Amino acid sequence: MTKEMKQVFTRRITQANRTQLVVIVYEMLLVYLDEAASAYQKGDTAEFGRSLQFARDCIGNLRENLNFSYGISKNLFAIYNFADRELASNISGNRAENLNAIRIIFKKLLKAFQNVSKKDNSAPLMDNIQSVYAGLTYNKKTINESLVSSDVQRGYLV
Repeated sequence: MTKEMKQVFTRRITQANRTQLVVIVYEMLLVYLDEAASAYQKGDTAEFGRSLQFARDCIGNLRENLNFSYGISKNLFAIYNFADRELASNISGNRAENLNAIRIIFKKLLKAFQNVSKKDNSAPLMDNIQSVYAGLTYNKKTINESLVSSDVQRGYLV
């Protein structure tokens, strides 16, 4: 994942509510799966394993944060376990079996959670964060972003 992508994901995470955060984790997972597939085609086994491990970390995060008071969580848990086992098998065997199938599954789940997140109007999970305004100034190729209220006591309050 490029430095710019990490910055975009980090900014989105700081401003996300619960369902938006799930969407972001799904998007990160898909990026890691794409990177793994690309590394496998290039024959870069180290990058392949690293990308798959990051994808497994995303799946672990999704699995740990399931709320089992909803019936669908049991189905999601089974899907996450299946995908995690397949990715672990791919890492140990240095093969790319079922990567495309796993990617298709998570693309469909991403689409479903994107629809759910549109209806979630809850407040962001993080408080006391910097505001980011994009587009106040720009040049031919990029939009500049400005940080507002760069307070040294942002983030967690003690």
